[in-house]
Amino acid sequence: MLLQAIERDSLFSVIAGPLIWSVHFLSIYVFTAIACAHGFFHDEILGIRTVPLVGSAFSLIALALIADALYVSWRRWRGDGEQEPPPPQGGNDPASRRRFMAYSGLLLSGIALIATVWQTLPVYFFASCR
Repeated sequence: MLLQAIERDSLFSVIAGPLIWSVHFLSIYVFTAIACAHGFFHDEILGIRTVPLVGSAFSLIALALIADALYVSWRRWRGDGEQEPPPPQGGNDPASRRRFMAYSGLLLSGIALIATVWQTLPVYFFASCR
């Protein structure tokens, strides 16, 4: 899915993980605020409260997209089947720059993955709109 957009040499490969994380954060925050404002915070669907159910759905989608971006960055950083990739601070050639961008995308996607899991936890623990 993100593979085609990231395959090109662009800054999108670096910011894909944090971008997905920020959209996830905004969607959970806005949905919870709407649920509190309109009074369906404590409603249930199939015996599961609405906010944790929707928050889990948002989180699973975000985690899948971030994992995809992480995998693409990892694959680009590894290169063409090399055993051990050289450090990203090579030279000023396009291959070194591409490898550095892939490495940066890998690290940022990893942080975004951890942040997404971490910010999903309050959805399960807070049971009030106060």
